[in-house]
Amino acid sequence: MKKIIILITTITIIFITVLYKNNFNSLPKENSSNIEHNELLTNQNETKTTQNDMLAYTCTTCDTMPSSFPQKGDGYNGLSVTCTNGATATWNNNTWDIDFTNLVTPTSCTIDFEYNPTYLYEQILADNPNVSTRSSFSSAFTTSNNGNTIYSATGQGGATTYYFAGNVTNNYVYFAGKYWRIVRINEDGSVRLIYAGSSVTDTAGFSSTNQSYSNNLYNPEYVGYKYTEGNQHGLDVNSAIKTHLDEWYTSNLNGSSTVDESGNKYDKYISRTAIYCNDRTAGSGTWYSGEIYYGAYTRLNTNKAPTFTCSELNDRFTTSVATGNGQLYNSSGVESPIGTITADEVSYAGGLWGTNNTSYYIYQNASSGASSWWTMTPEHCLYDNISVYTIGGNGSGRLVNTDVGSARGVRPVVSLKSCVQWSEGNGTSATPYKVRISESCISTEN
Repeated sequence: MKKIIILITTITIIFITVLYKNNFNSLPKENSSNIEHNELLTNQNETKTTQNDMLAYTCTTCDTMPSSFPQKGDGYNGLSVTCTNGATATWNNNTWDIDFTNLVTPTSCTIDFEYNPTYLYEQILADNPNVSTRSSFSSAFTTSNNGNTIYSATGQGGATTYYFAGNVTNNYVYFAGKYWRIVRINEDGSVRLIYAGSSVTDTAGFSSTNQSYSNNLYNPEYVGYKYTEGNQHGLDVNSAIKTHLDEWYTSNLNGSSTVDESGNKYDKYISRTAIYCNDRTAGSGTWYSGEIYYGAYTRLNTNKAPTFTCSELNDRFTTSVATGNGQLYNSSGVESPIGTITADEVSYAGGLWGTNNTSYYIYQNASSGASSWWTMTPEHCLYDNISVYTIGGNGSGRLVNTDVGSARGVRPVVSLKSCVQWSEGNGTSATPYKVRISESCISTEN
């Protein structure tokens, strides 16, 4: 078992604790011999005598040793402490320091850790043990989930996805200084969130209430999140709504000051492989004929049969090419893994074409401030009338269609990586879920 030794010079048990807790980030990642850290004490004013207390660590359940001393909140728990020269000590997981019960000097101690994090998606499923399925989507869904129910369905690639529906009371997340609602656990374990505003009671949780979907109005390609002139599934030009969301992402999740308490950018929490579906397939009619109803029109308006599957590769907006089109970058070429909700996801959540629903969670944080707000799902193109689905605000909550040039609200949607860990909370408005990220998760796509 690999062991990394960290040598700390100190004088008293109090100083051991203070020094040890405040210098994790400055400790060396690895060394082959004892390294003295007298320099850490040079700024202290009191007179000191020198004695060497060595602290080492091992990890029983790690596939590979962590490169630096385990941090509180990274999924580690101290199991035992072994000291030399008859000294005895215990590791305190709450205060994240060592407590000596019999300090003998000089001595050295080894702390054995285990790695056993709880991921956010695991905690969501644990808090919602009642997993149900639904067979009908022909009426507005208003059922309470009673704080313990989640629904399952078949998603992309035949994998299972879990989603919230109806009057939900336990799908709140506090992340990046903002409140969000959980839409679903994606097929890959990432967790899809929709922006809910600055507080749990915010009824106008929009990034904008006055944003067009596209600045171009008269051709069917303008329903694209990105589009190409004369191409049904083109990817050359950013839509107006994508440009807006890219700017919001930079300002709120990827800016120089958008960091967590450990200094990690919130951008590092966001999945690059999660799919945001901009389904431009034709349900009826012929492309560029002047009359086309897109696939969602047949599914949602006619058949009342939503899907989590996005059939066309170019319509699967992702940052990574592993699962989609690899197009979620901003105009400067920086990753921007953000989109909006789809009309199908709204249908699963409880929304219905042309029918009011003010009793499902999708409506709750967007009930005022905008007449409606955008999905990224095309509805129809009838000559010079090009429309995308929106959700009605101001007392509606129903699925409607809106001309792409209209000014409507925007609610950002992101997906937290599957390796993002649950920190605390049970998802209620009083105690929303909070999350943390490990060193290994920072460098993964999901």
